[in-house]
Amino acid sequence: MSERDASAPGAVLECKGVERRFGGLVALSGVDMQVNRGEIFGLVGPNGSGKTTLTNAITGFYPPQSGEILLNGRDITGLAPHKVARLGVARTFQNLALFNGMTVLDNILLGRHVHMKPSVVRTALYWWLSRPEEAAHREVVEEVIDFMQLESVRDELVDAIPIGLKKRVELARALVAEPNFLILDEPMAGMNQEEKEYMARFILDARDERGVTVLLIEHHMDIITGICDRMLVLSYGEVIGTGIPSEVIADPGVIKAYLGGAHSLA
Repeated sequence: MSERDASAPGAVLECKGVERRFGGLVALSGVDMQVNRGEIFGLVGPNGSGKTTLTNAITGFYPPQSGEILLNGRDITGLAPHKVARLGVARTFQNLALFNGMTVLDNILLGRHVHMKPSVVRTALYWWLSRPEEAAHREVVEEVIDFMQLESVRDELVDAIPIGLKKRVELARALVAEPNFLILDEPMAGMNQEEKEYMARFILDARDERGVTVLLIEHHMDIITGICDRMLVLSYGEVIGTGIPSEVIADPGVIKAYLGGAHSLA
């Protein structure tokens, strides 16, 4: 066990018997999952397996009809998304959610909204109250821009940069919220191999240097086995495998769910 894990043991996230239905469709059925502090935890499964539904249940967008979701021991089942965010949870999305027509810098600055305290009084007293606060927010943003190696495009419109850089901007926007738990929904979709390797390195650095626990939803098994400490596999809303990646991907049930036969996922 590393020094980081020893100093902060325990589960960041616990899902207990989580179930979510949409009419007659059972999207999640009795899902149990635990993500420990300091882990990069992989959540995988074929399309339609319930990965995004589980993520939306955790973040409050689709509260489960039954089961519990605990964050750092606190029950957050059904808590509104903005309240979940204020508890230190940040996420990126499967589809890019950047604001075209705005610069990289401005897109990343939007990630600080959870820490901002707008009011009529603060606006009226801008020079005394809001300006120092704005400077502090910008200091955090500039530090993350440097961390994500985005200095060369900080003033570019996000419309004009490649998808690999756009994905890094999304991750940067999540990091400026200073989360303790980060959910990444397919952060490497559409990337080439070099871009994937860069992103994997940034995710590892976010965990190791910034103390962020990561839930990584990804289709690329080489990434899951390369950087995740543990993983869980969903199929049709049910857990079919969980544990150390090298062992889980060798499970015949997991292989069948992905490939429909006795093939290797490695």
